[in-house]
Amino acid sequence: MKHEEQRRHERLQREEKIFIEVLSASDGSSDDCILLECTTQDISESGLKIKSGYPFIIHSILELLISFESGGYRFLLTGEVKWFEKISHNEYLAGFELIDAEHSDYLVWQKMFQSEERKAGSV
Repeated sequence: MKHEEQRRHERLQREEKIFIEVLSASDGSSDDCILLECTTQDISESGLKIKSGYPFIIHSILELLISFESGGYRFLLTGEVKWFEKISHNEYLAGFELIDAEHSDYLVWQKMFQSEERKAGSV
């Protein structure tokens, strides 16, 4: 499924490991809980583009654990699948919009981008 650009914030090209917990909210043929290892393609203050070997269901709400190996940072985030497309036999791209959920690092994630913008503006 092709998608139109909907991202409100500037994207940063960043390839990082991300783990996605898929509960029974996916399809009826899957296990009750699966932990997928995926890779970010780009990130922004409000969303992520993720490459996966798994087709996500649009509008699914999923838990995301992103680990920045370069800085040792980890974020627990909640995201809604806004779009996905098949790019090869067993590879998919998916767009996630981040949600300010209880017990997530959403506000810390947003502050990271705001401090990056301040750094870029002062140069």
